[in-house]
Amino acid sequence: MNAEVREMPEYNVAYVRKIGPYGKTTCEQAFGELSQWAGPKGYLASGVMLAVYWDNPDVTLPEKCRVDACVSVPQGTVPEGQIALQTIKGGLYGVCHFEIQSDSFQQAWEDAFTWLVNSGYECSDEPCYELYHNDAANHPEGKWIFDICIPL
Repeated sequence: MNAEVREMPEYNVAYVRKIGPYGKTTCEQAFGELSQWAGPKGYLASGVMLAVYWDNPDVTLPEKCRVDACVSVPQGTVPEGQIALQTIKGGLYGVCHFEIQSDSFQQAWEDAFTWLVNSGYECSDEPCYELYHNDAANHPEGKWIFDICIPL
């Protein structure tokens, strides 16, 4: 893991929210539904993909945790069906970069928050998010390349 503090941009996103335990099934379902809408519109090719995590699973019951599968879209985009719009705030974030296999996401989050505790910074009230740089299905070793972004 590489970690740094940096200014992150604001993202205007379309999203699908799912409620339930954080993990592969919940996220895959949300991204599947988002992709059905965003793919034909060209947003998957042109946009930035994020997963926004609204709740701390150490505090919130797993069945009540909220995750948003997001893709950046131009201002003025019109949502349809289960698709909604929101703005992910920009600002100062701890950005922890990872290249991992699909079964290592939990460890990545633990490593990112260990870095936070040791960094001297505190997490703000904004949600954390994963910023994806690839789709593991297209990586020769099946790795996810992404950043965990912790608002400071």
